[in-house]
Amino acid sequence: MNLTEILKKYGDQVARQWAQRLHEEVSNGYSNRPLDELLATTSQAGEANFAAIVHGDYSKVDAFIVKVCKLRLEGGFSLSEVQQAFEMYRTILIPILVKELKGDDLLVALQSLNACLSRTIFAFSDYFLNMANAKLIEKQKKLDEDLKAAAGIQQCLLPQKQDKRPKVENLEIEWKFTPSETIGGDIFNVIHLDEDHLGFYMIDVSGHGVPPALVTFSISQTLQPQMGYTVRKKPGFSPDYEIVPPGEVLQALDSEYPWERFEKFLTVIYLIVDTRHGRLIYSNAAHPPPILLHADGTFEMLEKGGTIIGLGGILPFEEEEKAVSAGDKILLYTDGVFEFSNSKGELFGEKRFHDLVKSLHGLPIGTLLDEIVHSIESFAQGEKLQDDVSLLGIEFKERNIIPK
Repeated sequence: MNLTEILKKYGDQVARQWAQRLHEEVSNGYSNRPLDELLATTSQAGEANFAAIVHGDYSKVDAFIVKVCKLRLEGGFSLSEVQQAFEMYRTILIPILVKELKGDDLLVALQSLNACLSRTIFAFSDYFLNMANAKLIEKQKKLDEDLKAAAGIQQCLLPQKQDKRPKVENLEIEWKFTPSETIGGDIFNVIHLDEDHLGFYMIDVSGHGVPPALVTFSISQTLQPQMGYTVRKKPGFSPDYEIVPPGEVLQALDSEYPWERFEKFLTVIYLIVDTRHGRLIYSNAAHPPPILLHADGTFEMLEKGGTIIGLGGILPFEEEEKAVSAGDKILLYTDGVFEFSNSKGELFGEKRFHDLVKSLHGLPIGTLLDEIVHSIESFAQGEKLQDDVSLLGIEFKERNIIPK
């Protein structure tokens, strides 16, 4: 009996044994497939191997490779699982060849079998990896598109451009935002509370990418006046609303966003500016303290407040009120502004940042922010920033500030 006759005689037996062993021995991926489905696959593989071993025709093998690659990739199989499945054909057929052939006939048969399987497994592995890489590239492309869309949404949650904001004669408001990735964990905005009051907040959620961004999205919506956290309705009174003090706003966020819910550190600064009387009141939930920069170059740090958000009200959120004058500026920022190192390992640091702000006190707020960003980029020396850079600046103007 020659090799051709052996493959014909034992073909069905080999296919059945192959399918049974795949179902029982290789992996859960194969054991979860119906046995008749595996038998159909091993029968087709046996026919393809017959054409390759006997006639040197690999067209059926190549067609089988394309089919199996698609099936196994869609089924979540690893390359090693399918390689092991191909190798099993050899372990089933060799004992049969040893039983039926001797001497040179056996040696030639084993060489033919090994040549076929080596070529098949190599071609399959190459095709499988190419398909897997193509799927990964497609998934990455889709992920990049989703991140780009999410970044667009995040940009929409930032303050509106100057020409689209409510006109406030007494204030100049400018901002800069550079996420360290496509989408970041910082968010800030300006809330129009009523004709004399604006709310300003800045939030920093620990981490980067989508998870912290989702938290910032949620909080930014929570702080919208219509949600009742920053402006409280009082039907039957005149006026029929009440502006919620900053400490109460932070207390509400502390209850709504507990650590156990998101497992993210969350710092917030929230301040209310009375544009009519030139006053502000704020509370700080462990956020880097905003700088109140006076026209003469002196500055104060707005540090009153409490713990990070989410600790369950272990301490009250204190408030502080400040009077402001024409020419004063307030600068809100996140720690990404100063917690980064350049290529030499030098830390930018808080002191350098504070000294920089003080040296720029005479500039208009928009120019001041531009200079800060320029200084950060120059110091970084081309290094990628490790954290989001967020800056929100407020400048008080001469007109119409009425003493309270």
